Order: sequence, then structure tokens, then C-alpha cells
Amino acid sequence: MKKLLFITWSMSHGYGTEKSLADILNRMDSTKYKIDVLPLFKDANSNILNSNIKVLNSLIDYTIDGFDEKKALDDYYSILANPLKFNKLIKNKYDCVIACNHNAPSYFASYMNNTPKVVWIRGDMSELNYNKFNSTTVEYSGTKQEFNMQKNVLNTFDNIVVISDIVKKSLKEQFDITENVYEIPNSVDIEKINSLSKEKVELPPKALFTTLGRLDNNKNQILLLKAAKILKQIRNDFEIYLLGDGDNRKKLETYINENELTNNVKILGFKDNPYPYIKNSLATVLTSLSEGFSLVLAESALLNTPIISTKVGIAEELVKRYNCGTLIDYDEQKLADVLLEYMKKYDYCKDKPHFQIGDEFSLETELKKTIKVIEDAIEKSEEKCKIKKLPYPVEKIDYYELENYIIRENLLYVLEVKKDNVKYEYLINRKIGTDKLIVFNNGAIAGGNVKVPVFQRHSWANDLKTSSIFCMDPTLYINDLSVGWGIGKNENYYLENSSLILKEIIKKMNIQLNNTVIYGTSAGGFLSIIMGIYLKGAKVVADNTQLDVSNWAFISAVDCVINYCFDNIGTALKYSERFSVVEAFIKNNYVPKIYLHINLCSEIDNSMQLVPFLKKIEKMKNITNYNDIEITLHYDENKGHDGLDQNNALKVIYEILGIEN
Repeated sequence: MKKLLFITWSMSHGYGTEKSLADILNRMDSTKYKIDVLPLFKDANSNILNSNIKVLNSLIDYTIDGFDEKKALDDYYSILANPLKFNKLIKNKYDCVIACNHNAPSYFASYMNNTPKVVWIRGDMSELNYNKFNSTTVEYSGTKQEFNMQKNVLNTFDNIVVISDIVKKSLKEQFDITENVYEIPNSVDIEKINSLSKEKVELPPKALFTTLGRLDNNKNQILLLKAAKILKQIRNDFEIYLLGDGDNRKKLETYINENELTNNVKILGFKDNPYPYIKNSLATVLTSLSEGFSLVLAESALLNTPIISTKVGIAEELVKRYNCGTLIDYDEQKLADVLLEYMKKYDYCKDKPHFQIGDEFSLETELKKTIKVIEDAIEKSEEKCKIKKLPYPVEKIDYYELENYIIRENLLYVLEVKKDNVKYEYLINRKIGTDKLIVFNNGAIAGGNVKVPVFQRHSWANDLKTSSIFCMDPTLYINDLSVGWGIGKNENYYLENSSLILKEIIKKMNIQLNNTVIYGTSAGGFLSIIMGIYLKGAKVVADNTQLDVSNWAFISAVDCVINYCFDNIGTALKYSERFSVVEAFIKNNYVPKIYLHINLCSEIDNSMQLVPFLKKIEKMKNITNYNDIEITLHYDENKGHDGLDQNNALKVIYEILGIEN
């Protein structure tokens, strides 16, 4: 099952984009997709999504008691400016994140590194056109900065979805983006609107024109009223319904009254069911200055009502493709002429036209295209992933099956043991004729983005004189961490679980722990030392290792582990033994036999790890089960933090195991 995260402005009311998104998400197969939705704002407690869809806490919740808007906005903008802060809020790892709009939803989605990403662009982004301002103004510099931010963000997405040709053209003209762009029009529940259009409503005994939308400057209804004033001088047997409300209502009402249009123009406000009005109109009129899609135009054509529209949204595509209306300029006289033309057609023929639109705007079509574009982004990401799945056979068992499991012999294969929904993976090579074993642990994975098990040094397996087990740290799967130190998730300590499972595997291989060496460098050395505590009797070789994670030079990596592996800092502080080998020794009253190899030329290993370790271990008291720690200091300017090469590492390990090199 794939886990998807949708980031959108709001999911409170179910209008416009919210409705369109809900229609699709509610129809996605819940057996194939686990869906989370992050609405940035919440201003109502209603829910329009199915119960299987999880709605995450909004960044701003206007519904809480004692809402403090200033504090909420301050917190919001601090998160918007800090990717790490945002990622700390997103606890889960997702197969794909989908930004349902440009601007803030796309910014937040871009913060989720190493995750396939898709963005929906629903408007022409004309608000980012800084050239419309004088270059000396604050508006110019501010808009240009926002434009550059948006351009950089768009380049982080695997796929970009636009909802109309006009948005696609805008994307090319403004951002010069033409690659990986998919056009998916908003959909219409055709059966539903056909049914709703049959509802009885009061209609005028005149030729009816309808326009829908907020009463604001962008919708530009004043143009239609000016055309109505001209039309009335020729014919008076028409009526125009404005379905909507908004800031310009009083202005429009004043114009209607002052120009004696009260018998020809009526503002009906928002209607829950506008479809009977659309169905019974000569045409649906749209005079907007800009639109991303304009769903009402598609709905009108599907109800076989022609459209009269400025060249915005999907208007031009509809008219050219289906001959379902007329495009107009921002000219009241020309609009009045078109209205008159439609009235004359009505005089001679009252039969409605029929537009052969097919299923282009059906919900099923949008659903199929949406799933395809998401799956395509996931596939592209997997192809780009530098870490490929190794070509070894895999056997998967649940933890309870381990007791009766038989280890394969003379076969290099992966054993996956699932415990508490966590995969513990081991690359095993049980060679017949040897009673010795080397266990390998991973260090850091450059770039993170770990989606398949990583077994560093796996190419050594066939050349070894011993059996071998290469261990994968499941912590690396958490939010694409590049290093995990076996920390796990909250109370679930992955390294402890992995070590105890490994102990059972070694037992089934009929190998004694005192014939086992655990080896790792850097973070892998840390894992090996802690693992040695649980595998009592095994010896540990740790090369340029971290001994106290909190002292690690790359503190940002430590911060990421704390942020992603624990729900809060307090939980992390409870488990000091997961971050310090000395604390682990004390907690478990045991120090394994350890061979530390440190390059004196590596300050991060010598000064920042070994020296603090020696100071701390001086004060370690009351440990009754203690084995010696041997420290080998070598001097290699060329190596730095890099560990021993294969020949020297195996020379050390073979000597410990009593094998001739």
C-alpha cells in the first residue's frame, strides 16, 4: 500500500478546489493508497472526506477556543521559513507528496527531501508577474522575489499538473517550464448535476442569462451590467441572474438601481444548487479577468447551455473543441451584441443545442489521470534513486516464525524478519566448513533516500574465509535519514530488536558468539559496539567510530534523528543509552571486548570522540562484567575519517578470530 500526503489550503467547506479534491480522494482505492491530508488552514469543523482518509492538524486552526491570530500567524510564518521545523511536524514517511496548489502548499511540499513530489497549478499565477510594476517600487522587488522563490520550488517537483491550456501556456511563458507537465481538467459529477438541474425553481418569463461566482473585481460582473444597459435600449425581454456574493455586491446593486436595470438584473446570492438556472438559461456568461479553470463553464456545456466568456480558464478550449459558445473581449458593446444574437436565436428556435463532450470532464477520467501522474512521479523517483535493490534472493518471515526457521547454507540471500511492523533485514552467507562469523554494520548513507535495504561491503561476502551477516538499520527508512545509529522510533529501539533477532539467527547458524566479530566504521562502529552488548561473548572492531552521538561533528544529522525518531525532545532525553556507548555500558552492566582503531589525523574521531570517551569512561563505576578495550592509534594524513581498507580490516579481524590471513 502506498502512503500519499496531500497538502492543500483548506478542507473545511467543500467549495471549488476543496470539492474537486474531495471528489477524487474519496474515490481512490483505500486498499492501494493510504491517504493523509494536511490543510494549512481550518475555519470550520465540517469534514467532506471519507473516514479512511486522515486529516492532519492544520497549521492555523481558527476553530480553537481563544484563537490568537497574531500568534498563529507568527507560528505559521516561522514554519514556512524553516524546512526542518516543518518536517518535524510530518512524522510519517510518504511514497509521494502532492501539493494541491502553488504558493505555500508547494513550498511546504518542496521541503520534503527525497520524496516524489507532484504539484497542481490551478491558476495562471499572474500575481507573480513582477513586470506589471515599476521596477523602482517595493511591489516590483517583493513580487520578483516571490517569483524567484516559486520558480526554484517548481523545479523540485517530479511532475507538474495544470488544469487548462491557459495555465500550461502561463507556466511556459512565465517560468519556461515545459518538461513533465500534465494537463488534467477539473472534473464534474455529470449524473449529479443532471439530476440537480431538474429541481424546480422560479424562472423569469423572459430570456435568461446566468453568471456565477464571487462578486469581486476579478469576476468583473460590472462589464455584464454595462452590456445589459446597452441591450435594454434595444430589447427589454431579458433577465440576468447573478449567482454569488462578495465585496462588490453594493457597488453592483448601486449600478443596477442608478441605471434602471432592476427588472432585468437580479443578484440572487450564492445558491447551493445553481444547476436549474444554468440549465434554463440561453447562456452562462463569464466576464472574469483571470481564471485557472472555471468549473462552471464545463458544467454549463455539459448541461447543453452555451457559454459566453472572456478568454480565461478553459473557455477557449471548450469553444474551439466543442463549438459550445462565444468568446468575447472586454468590451460592453460587443458583449451586448452577443447577448442580442443569442436572444434572436431563441426567438426562432427554443430547442437547446447538444454538445458532444463525452467523458473528458468525468470524475472517472480525472481519477485515472490523477493516479497515473502520481504513480509516474513515484516511478521516476525510483529510477533516479542512486541506491538500487541488490540482486539477492529475499525470504520474508514474521518474528514468530523465526523459532522454526532454517538458515540456508552456501547461499547469499536476504532474510527479512518483520516485528511490530518494522522490517529487520540481514544479508546472510552461511558457509559450510567454517565456524567463524563476521557481522557488518552500515555507516552513513550519502544523500539518504534509502528505499531498499543497504548492506555496505556486501561485495566482500564471497571472498571472506568466514560466514558473514550484513545488517540493515531500519532507522534509515525514517524520513530518508542518511544516518540512524539504530535509534528507532520513540520507545521502539530498533538496534536492540535487531541485535536480539541477530542473536537467534547466529544460534541457528550453529556458530558460537565467541567465534563472532562485529565490525563497522563511523556510525557502523557505534552500531557494532552497542550490538556487542547484546551479543555477549562476541568481539567488536570499531574503526573511526562515534562513541557519543551528541558529540558528532555534523550536528544537523543528529538533530534530524532526534526530530524524526522522537515525537518530542523529552522522549529522546529518556534514552541516553541510545546515544552514548558509555551510558549503554552502564545501563546493561556490560562492556564487550572492543578493538578501537582511531586515526590521529581525524580530529572528529580523535579530539571529538575518543578523548571525551576516555574522560567519561574514567568515571564509569560499578560495572561488574567488563572486558578490555584495546585502542590502536594510527597516523594517516590521506585517510582522515575514512576507515581501514579491505585488506587491513580483514587482517585485523582474522587475527582476532585466529584465522591465518
